[in-house]
Amino acid sequence: LFFDYKAIEVRLLAYYLAAAISDRSLALEINAGVDPHYSTAQGLFQTEDVTDRQRQIGKTLNFSIIYGGGTPTIMRQLGVDYKEAKRLLSAYHATRPGIKILNEYIASTLDQRGYISNLYSRRLHVEEQHKALNALIQGSAADLMRDAIVRIDTFLSKSMSSHIVNIVHDEIILDANKNEISHLATHIPFLMGNKKVERFVKIETDCEISWTNWAEKEEYNGSR
Repeated sequence: LFFDYKAIEVRLLAYYLAAAISDRSLALEINAGVDPHYSTAQGLFQTEDVTDRQRQIGKTLNFSIIYGGGTPTIMRQLGVDYKEAKRLLSAYHATRPGIKILNEYIASTLDQRGYISNLYSRRLHVEEQHKALNALIQGSAADLMRDAIVRIDTFLSKSMSSHIVNIVHDEIILDANKNEISHLATHIPFLMGNKKVERFVKIETDCEISWTNWAEKEEYNGSR
């Protein structure tokens, strides 16, 4: 069984926007089932009907901002010139104005204390301010995963023969007893959650299964 966080970085961005500066716009989108990359593209191109290419640009902008990228990063990732990269960046901040406010809030905290604290109160000493948002989100995602691993291992150790066999980035892989699969599919996503984050935005996971090898995994739908 494969349990994979769905777009956890974007969900954590939504959490920090809501928790730190009371901007719930991204959290409301996600909770309503709206694709945040699609809605970003709608703002970038001022259209309701977004093409696949435009959605991909929206996705690239969302992650570029999370990773602390600027105009040069956008130019490199999208293969556009400086003028278009600046236009896209300006349109992005017009679409999601809370990002700049959140970055200013983080920068102010960093200046005052010399560190920022992630979701689990781990102190992050960030030398370059433009990397602080990325450090906050990636640090929180990493600790969220560590917390999930401990909780899942504790859960399995009590009464299950299924066990964790590998961790790949934001995916937890189990060697599962087939008699326990349904129970695991119900409970593991709950154990991968976080009440603090879920006050504002849902944490969701994909569940996949393979009866042969990892290359043949498919979405688990409760059958077999």
